[in-house]
Amino acid sequence: MRNTSVRSEWRRYIKSKNFNTLVTIQAPMKHKHIFDSRMKILASTPRVNGLFYSVEKNVDGMGYHIHLLINTHNTTRDELAWALNIKPSYVPYYEEVDSQVGVSNYVTKMMKGDQIHYNLY
Repeated sequence: MRNTSVRSEWRRYIKSKNFNTLVTIQAPMKHKHIFDSRMKILASTPRVNGLFYSVEKNVDGMGYHIHLLINTHNTTRDELAWALNIKPSYVPYYEEVDSQVGVSNYVTKMMKGDQIHYNLY
């Protein structure tokens, strides 16, 4: 299957989930899988009802950052940081989703070969 087909399927899936919050996490990350267990724990918290995340290489090529889509209710940036065991300053973006199409395109933009790691719960 071509990467564009895979990316299209992910975009369709993400739009169907109607995630309500988009988060960017810029914690020090030297490996793209370092947050996998933390994301699993976050997904099991009572205020989170599903999540999708993609890990992208930083522009400078040094480390990674995460784009996280979550269905959450009554959760703040600080509570999310606490649940992930990171500093709140590592969460520079925490906003409501205003366009399912736009956000699905944004979080899948780097789905080309092995340039990205992504997962959902």
